[in-house]
Amino acid sequence: MNEQNNNMPQRGESIFKFIMPVLIMLAVQFLVQLFAGQLMFFYKGYTYTEGTYDDFVMGYQNALISDKFVMAESMLSTFVLAVVFLIWYRSAIVHSANLSLRQKCKVKGVLNWKIVPGVLLTGAGAGVFATYVIQFITQIKPDLLETGADVMSMISADNSLMVNVALIIYFVVLTPICQELAFRGLTLGFAERRMRFLSANIIQAILFGALSLNVPQMIYFFAFGLVLGYVYYRTENILIPIMCNMMFCITRLVLNNVDFISDNIVAFFLTFLVGMIAAYVGVALIKQSKVTDNTNVDM
Repeated sequence: MNEQNNNMPQRGESIFKFIMPVLIMLAVQFLVQLFAGQLMFFYKGYTYTEGTYDDFVMGYQNALISDKFVMAESMLSTFVLAVVFLIWYRSAIVHSANLSLRQKCKVKGVLNWKIVPGVLLTGAGAGVFATYVIQFITQIKPDLLETGADVMSMISADNSLMVNVALIIYFVVLTPICQELAFRGLTLGFAERRMRFLSANIIQAILFGALSLNVPQMIYFFAFGLVLGYVYYRTENILIPIMCNMMFCITRLVLNNVDFISDNIVAFFLTFLVGMIAAYVGVALIKQSKVTDNTNVDM
C-alpha cells in the first residue's frame, strides 16, 4: 500500500513472489487432504467388522468424497491457512512498513462514520450481484453450477445446532479472513512492490477468481476481488475488506434459498442494477471515510 511503496515499483522484488500465497494455499490443502485421508483410512479399518476387502475399499472411497468429509477438510485447511497468512502478513507486510499489527488495523481515529454504511453496502451489493450471476447462469446453462460440497446447501434443519454454527462461522468468518489475508494482504501487497496498483489489483483478482469452483464464481469473485483490492488500497486497513467479504457472505447466505427473480424479467435485471448501485455507493463511502491525508492516492 502507500506506506509500503509510495506508489513506486521496487525492481528488487521477485516478480513471482505474489504467487507464493496461492501456491502455499494449494500445498496446505493437499497436505490436509492427505492427512485427513490417512485418518479416515485408520478409522475405517478400526471400525470395519465384516465384508470383503473390496467392500472396505468402496466404503473408504465413499467416505472420502462425502460432503461432510470434504467440508471438514476445507474447514481445517482454511483455519491452518488463516493462521499462516496472518503471521506472514504481520511479518512481511505490516512490519516492513515499520508498523505494528494494531496500528495497521486501527479504525478509530483513522476512518470516519462513513465506513460502516460503506462496508454494509459494498458487501451486500456484491452479494446481490453474485445472486444475480447464479440466477442468470441457472437460466441459460445450469450444468455450470455443478460443484462438490457447498457449505450453504449443507446448512439445514437436519443438522445439529453445533454443526450449523460451525458451518456458518467457517463460511462467514474464517473464509473471508483467510481470503483477504492471502489475496488483498499478501498477493496484492507483494505485487504492488513490483508494479503499479492497477496491474497488481487485476492480477490478485484473477488469482482470486481462478481458485473458484465454477464459472459463475470466477465471474463474481474476479469482480469482487477488484473491488476489495481497491477498498484495501484506499483504506490501507485489512479489516475493511475482511468486513466487506463477511457482509458479502452473509448476503449470499440469506439469499441462497430465495428465488425471487426467475419468473420476472424486470425483477431479474433490477436485481443486477440494485447490486451494482449499492456496491458503487458503498465503495464511494469507503473512499470518503479516510480521515488522514491521502490526497496522493490514485489508480
